[in-house]
Amino acid sequence: MKLILASTSNYKSKLLNQTKLKHIQIESNFDEKTIKNNNVYEYVKELSLQKALSIKDKVKTGIILGMDTVVFVDNQTLEKPKDKNEIRKFLKMCSNNTTEVITGITLINKKTNEIITDYTITYVTLRNLSDEDIDFYIKTEKDALNVSGFIIETSISNFIEKIEGSFFNILGAPVETIYKYLQKWNISLKDLEN
Repeated sequence: MKLILASTSNYKSKLLNQTKLKHIQIESNFDEKTIKNNNVYEYVKELSLQKALSIKDKVKTGIILGMDTVVFVDNQTLEKPKDKNEIRKFLKMCSNNTTEVITGITLINKKTNEIITDYTITYVTLRNLSDEDIDFYIKTEKDALNVSGFIIETSISNFIEKIEGSFFNILGAPVETIYKYLQKWNISLKDLEN
């Protein structure tokens, strides 16, 4: 059985491989800006669904996986920052606060045409980040402009007060949720092939 990730993200692919969710990748050409939804939970589900649907015609057999992750804090969805000032603003919002990291996932079973769409939330509580700490993060984290919120496995990890939920979800691939739904279709790790 093939698992097909609707993304060319090397990072997401690496996470899936680490947890033995063998897969192939096909680029999703879906334009995320076309979705407008005031409910963040419905928004991430719709993003993942549209990403998965965007490659449906390119896949003959297997399970298509679409995913999208957002960071939600103080009733605001954080997008990828435009510049270093916006990184600073986002980190100040997350400092001394609990942030929701929400990933929408969609699985499409090409054999049965069943579609499962869901989301996973992880709550991340950070202690206070000083201006000095924020400047250090911005200076040393080369990918800071590529993610909304923060990159948890960098210097930010020193400020974690508490994590509730899936750590892998914070990284962008809630493998526990993905595998739970694969098992509903009687698909186990040993069934997945490259």
